[in-house]
Amino acid sequence: MKVHLYSSPNGRIVAVDNCDKARDLLPAYGPPAPMFDGQPVSYSVARACIREYGGMWLRADGLRRFKPGARANQTTGTIRA
Repeated sequence: MKVHLYSSPNGRIVAVDNCDKARDLLPAYGPPAPMFDGQPVSYSVARACIREYGGMWLRADGLRRFKPGARANQTTGTIRA
């Protein structure tokens, strides 16, 4: 699955799976500034970016938050949709 990446004003990443359920979780004001010219990236690229810089990942199954420098399977929690 492809993932859209956005950069928030505080330097964190907002990753959004390319599916309706994930897009429905976006805030009403819309996403922050798009990364990669607004083109979706592969899951592995999105995972590397969000683990390095931290942020949140909007997925079909809910929201996951990552601390900067997170290692594999280290999140701050999942909120189910």
